[in-house]
Amino acid sequence: MAAKTISSDRSARKVGIYGPSSPSQTSLSSFSDERPANNLLRPESSPQSTKKASLWSRFWRSLNNQLSPNALWELINPKEYIYPMTLKKGAALAFVMSCVAALVISNWFTGWMGKAIAQTRSYMLPVLVIVLTLEPLMFLIILSIARVPPYNPPKTTPSHVTEGVISEKSPDDLERGVAVTTTGIWETAFVIPCHNSDREALRKVIESAYPHFRPQGIFIIDNGRSRYPQDLSFRYWLKNLHPDLVYIWSPIGSKNAAQLVGSLAAKDYKYILTTDDDVSLPENYRHPVHLMNDHLRAVAFPLAGTDADGNTPLGMVSWQDCEYRMAGLVKLAENRTCGVNFPHGAGWFVDRDVFVELLSKYHPMDFIAEDANAGFSIMRLGKGIAFDAQVTLATEVPATVLGPGLNWCKQRIKSWEMGRHSLIWKIMRHLFRMNGQRTIQGILMQKGLFLYILACLVIDWVRIPVLVALGAHKEYWIFFFSLAFVACLPPLLYNYISCWRRPDMRIGLVTIATYPIYKQLYSFVSVFGAVRWALFYIGGHVRAKPIRKMLKDGDEACFWLDPRFETNPAWLADEKEKMLADELAMTEVASYSSSSQL
Repeated sequence: MAAKTISSDRSARKVGIYGPSSPSQTSLSSFSDERPANNLLRPESSPQSTKKASLWSRFWRSLNNQLSPNALWELINPKEYIYPMTLKKGAALAFVMSCVAALVISNWFTGWMGKAIAQTRSYMLPVLVIVLTLEPLMFLIILSIARVPPYNPPKTTPSHVTEGVISEKSPDDLERGVAVTTTGIWETAFVIPCHNSDREALRKVIESAYPHFRPQGIFIIDNGRSRYPQDLSFRYWLKNLHPDLVYIWSPIGSKNAAQLVGSLAAKDYKYILTTDDDVSLPENYRHPVHLMNDHLRAVAFPLAGTDADGNTPLGMVSWQDCEYRMAGLVKLAENRTCGVNFPHGAGWFVDRDVFVELLSKYHPMDFIAEDANAGFSIMRLGKGIAFDAQVTLATEVPATVLGPGLNWCKQRIKSWEMGRHSLIWKIMRHLFRMNGQRTIQGILMQKGLFLYILACLVIDWVRIPVLVALGAHKEYWIFFFSLAFVACLPPLLYNYISCWRRPDMRIGLVTIATYPIYKQLYSFVSVFGAVRWALFYIGGHVRAKPIRKMLKDGDEACFWLDPRFETNPAWLADEKEKMLADELAMTEVASYSSSSQL
């Protein structure tokens, strides 16, 4: 999680997604596109009756929400590409401009572009088949491998451990009928990295954890780039929630560094569950220790996309939810063959010792593509990741294409797609490594997936010349719109073959019918992400310092090396409290002295 100041973006997306449930919400239909996320709770709607706006008014309101001139300018503003200019950024931009100049000059003398365009036109249909159907064809292969398991609800254990949890809850928890699922002993800590968190959303996350964790097993790591927290009100707020919650200030300003700090502080625990500060645990959550062995030392979870209210309305939210479910299907296939390659950054479960070693030795600490880097780090350790298809974590997704706050284009272009292209060299290196694989099928599956990712990266660059070469031809658009609807096929097969016995996991039919619209929007966004990688990431992106380098340099930000951390991980926040108390005492003394002189 970036440590820079987060203003309106935060409030736009960090809204609570869980609330009281109603019995009518337990039955889900595959024909409904506005539904609660899987295993999630919805807030009760207010009984207020309001006059429905006209269709025209609702259309313009929706359009204004989806498109914001300020958001568009923020996305295309060239300032960050050239200012501040550094030697590295200048060299990267010079290299890109040299490549463009070389293409133009070589075309001037040889006319190769015209010949290439003519050649592309002669192979119009094969080119479109490759560009538009590679992903659906890949998912057809995945569908033949993945097996969606039947639902297996966790057993509640009314034991002395459970009684201990209930005794630590507030009366409100008891009135709500808190259910507790345990493994018999407290061996898992819950680590939540956060910065400028929406307090209501975080409160819901913490409350969702009470059935599974003791308050002293919940570690909230507040991270920034100053030695001490600037404001202690967040710490006091957490103490009011429960005095046993563990608050720690980390001065590094990195989500992954915060995870390391929390894992080091949780020295008495064997496992770590870590999620973002807006991802609540579903009611059916249980620690997936049963899926782990000597090789599989971490567990990934599927994701569901929701809006701020925990719903999945038709449009951007339901399309992203469909995308997450298809990604979960890929992880199911990986789990059956080679193990999950990359966990979802929103939340995963991992052996504490492995997590500490992973973060301190191998992870680059960069928030861009941090989940992919976690997967590569696990591979370097020779370990694997299992997949728990029974527990779905809900994460709030952008509800607008280019609206105010954190919109979909901003998230994808400035982070996800740019980060995906930044992995090209790392994927190529791991393509020729064993990566902890021990079986022929595991090796073949992993290499095939890596080759598929590389092919997708190449296709992102191919889309521009294809559009230039073929865009003026009517036949191109006929083939284009005909093949675009192939994107409906994988979700349909997922619904009625993979999820035949799991109607709760199905995707709405209207979402599936309109999913090609999303995929074409995504194709444009992926191109812009590739361009941003070339123009900004290579030379302008400021990478965090890895922990191994911080340790080597003796960086004072490694505050866990201080002996005080062993007994009090929150000693930096305590020092800040003491400093404020001393300042207040001095102010009172000075005020008393001046009044005495009068």
